[in-house]
Amino acid sequence: MKIGFIINDLHSMNLEKDTSVYLMKEAFMRGDEIYVFDASDVTHKNSALYANCSQIQFPNPGKLNFERSKSESIEIKEFKYVINRLNPPFNKEYLYLTQLLEISGVDCINAAKALRENNEKLIILNFPDLIPYSKVTNSLEEIEDVFKSENIEKIVLKPLDGMGGKSIFFIERGDKNLNVIWETISQRGRKHFIIQEYIEEAKKGDHRLLFINYELLPRKVVRVPSHKDFRGNLAAGATSNIEPVTKKDQEVAEQIIPYLKENRIYFAGADLLGGKLSEINLTSPTCLQEIHNNSDLDPAKVFWDNLK
Repeated sequence: MKIGFIINDLHSMNLEKDTSVYLMKEAFMRGDEIYVFDASDVTHKNSALYANCSQIQFPNPGKLNFERSKSESIEIKEFKYVINRLNPPFNKEYLYLTQLLEISGVDCINAAKALRENNEKLIILNFPDLIPYSKVTNSLEEIEDVFKSENIEKIVLKPLDGMGGKSIFFIERGDKNLNVIWETISQRGRKHFIIQEYIEEAKKGDHRLLFINYELLPRKVVRVPSHKDFRGNLAAGATSNIEPVTKKDQEVAEQIIPYLKENRIYFAGADLLGGKLSEINLTSPTCLQEIHNNSDLDPAKVFWDNLK
């Protein structure tokens, strides 16, 4: 069967860590035809949605290196499955793509409507009992109020459209850089961001729970920040350990899974800091290779077995 991947980082991906190529390889080894295209490759014409696609092949079964063919135009509905793994930021082109996919009747993983309506930072507001103190604003005064009124000493500011730990700021009470940080992250009040209380347990690791087919994988990735950074992102230099999920993880998962089902979010990653939910990644969840390479679990097989 034909499977289409929507990705925008084919030339920059790290083959040792990338989840998209890992999923492609498993499907290819099962005998499927793998194609890739980007949002910029899409055209709607004659009441149908087409994409200029390149076929991907893996010449060496033992490696993730791939070969890419010349592009050809394919109607997207020809694909048995369309795996949408475009990275943030969620801009207007991303928005238009989700609309074109839905208008054209293309069923994606994850669903185009789910990607359009669920921001990865804002989605956690649906679970107020699971999250740390959080505030969404574009205001400098609202940041200052967190220190004045909430008896909070340390906070983290995150842009709403970022990924991989980019442009996240750590601020302590009395930080003289607050004004310039606000200017940077909000573009002087033109953009909203999320404020979260800094969780001290984050020093011990950011716990990534992974969901496939609305079920929690039995292994999780614990990403420990480096001594040079507070962020538990692998892209920011964190190291990872693989651990079995705990009873507490399962309790958190039980509260998240109904939402994933309702919104047709087949594949997701939830980040916990000290047991608190900090965000849910549904655009391009990662960390499957880390689990595969350091445990007896093969998440790619789980991914495709549950689709077929």
